[in-house]
Amino acid sequence: MEAKKIVISNTEKYKPKITPTPDRLKGKVALITGGAKGIGRAIALRFAQEGADIAIADICTASMPSAEKEIRALGRECLVQQTDVADRENVKRTVQTVLDYFSNIDILVNNAGIIVFGSIMECAPEDWKRMLDVDLTGALHCTQIVGQHMQQHSRAGRLIHIGSTASLLPTAQQGAYCVAKAGLRMVSRMAAMELGPYGITSNLLCPEGAITDMNRELLSDPEVMGKLESKILAGRLATAEEIAASAAFLASDEAAYINGAELVHDGGITISPLWWR
Repeated sequence: MEAKKIVISNTEKYKPKITPTPDRLKGKVALITGGAKGIGRAIALRFAQEGADIAIADICTASMPSAEKEIRALGRECLVQQTDVADRENVKRTVQTVLDYFSNIDILVNNAGIIVFGSIMECAPEDWKRMLDVDLTGALHCTQIVGQHMQQHSRAGRLIHIGSTASLLPTAQQGAYCVAKAGLRMVSRMAAMELGPYGITSNLLCPEGAITDMNRELLSDPEVMGKLESKILAGRLATAEEIAASAAFLASDEAAYINGAELVHDGGITISPLWWR
């Protein structure tokens, strides 16, 4: 019997050459939701490599100890808190715990999110509610509570919202997800408008995506991955480390004049004529 051929995607072959900027975020405290794994964890590690102390708020406790260990190994402080961002009171408690521990929050990364696949016409009410509760309302809770702290304490700060190319364009079989991420785009812009006079910026980072625990099983199918890569002008998905590097830029003083913007991190897919192919 002939052995099944193992197909390695362009995404898996690519090894990014990314060097963190030492001390760029020195003295800063970053609260990252969904920071225990995936893109959120990559962002937490990148921020720590650049000098920030890290607070991770995540509903998944299994990955917290290893994330905390990695960050502390970089010489940074790390606080982990189990948090359901859809629960406003839970978010309030987490933010207060972070403030009690670090005294301040300089950077918020709204990364926590889920995805339920399905068309807009067939989306079940319970799936719709859960998707918006986490991906949109949860981000609003964090933005309001942390943003108000920054405003009241006259702290120039950074609000970074992890959107998606789905924030910008409709995507097949991602009906509720597209609506939630498009809503997040407007939350980011409204926060930029309202908090900008206080030196607080709010920007949306829109990645096409990377291989994470959320999509690993789906993208392990060579046919699915190949079809997706064929639509991207770069010929591959991003790595979580590349997305984290863009988040670190938005968190830095170098991005102080960028506010209410969308940083599209998509390998060219949103301008590709192959988008709907």
